[in-house]
Amino acid sequence: MNTAPLRVVAWQAGLSVLLAVGWGLLRGGPGAASAFIGGAICFVPSGLFALRLLLAQSRQDGYVFAFFVGEAIKILLSIALFAGVAVYYKNADWLALIVTYIAVLQVYVFGLLMASR
Repeated sequence: MNTAPLRVVAWQAGLSVLLAVGWGLLRGGPGAASAFIGGAICFVPSGLFALRLLLAQSRQDGYVFAFFVGEAIKILLSIALFAGVAVYYKNADWLALIVTYIAVLQVYVFGLLMASR
């Protein structure tokens, strides 16, 4: 069983915590919370996608379908989470949130580089 997608999600969650601490030192509690939320907007949908791929590994014929459906769900969930933050979290530090989201998103590139070795 290939658990590489789950390792990438674990790295994303860890980076989210690390960046939340950094933003907390720079901008206080709202910066830390916003940074962690930004990371979570990335790693929660990614985690669900990784679990979907793990469950589909045993079925070779359904893997491609699971990939595309999982990717669509991941994108829609990310959009919904961003919308939820915009509506319900009025004290969001958008700079911390977006910068952390983008940084955590880059963990995919790091994971691909590590997998190619």
